[in-house]
Amino acid sequence: MKTSILIAVLLLSLINQGCSATVEERQVREQSLDTAINWYKNGDLLSAEQHLQWLHRKGLGTDKSWALLGNIYFRQYRFKASESAYGQSLRLNSSDRNVWFNLALLNLRQTTNILMDARVELDTFDGELERLLNQLLKLQQARLNDAPEVPTNAPNASLSEPSGVASRAL
Repeated sequence: MKTSILIAVLLLSLINQGCSATVEERQVREQSLDTAINWYKNGDLLSAEQHLQWLHRKGLGTDKSWALLGNIYFRQYRFKASESAYGQSLRLNSSDRNVWFNLALLNLRQTTNILMDARVELDTFDGELERLLNQLLKLQQARLNDAPEVPTNAPNASLSEPSGVASRAL
């Protein structure tokens, strides 16, 4: 009888500790994500990124934290890292329309950058390529006049983020 009571008390104690750890983890996760969002909104992308990476190393990442990290990488023109972070977000929540939108926008941006690089490198850039580039820029609410001139030794940095086109917020 005493053994049964002791086992029951130990089990209840373990369950109670497990629940409090979960509550603490949830609070840390929420506070950390809020802090990273505030840094992101204030333009401190480095602090937001470092905080999110810490959160993910601790195993406390969520679909929202991965999506925010994807947005940070997108704004830094780190497209492969952005795609990977969006992928992590979608593995956790495949129904997030904003992440799907951002992933599509990322692919549009990469395609546009390739065409902008081609425009710099090719002697003649007209016809179908020009029309395609203009359509992509139109989709992104930008015009060629809005794009900065790029030195020929700066591949994949040819299109700055046009105003009005940004990743969807969380």
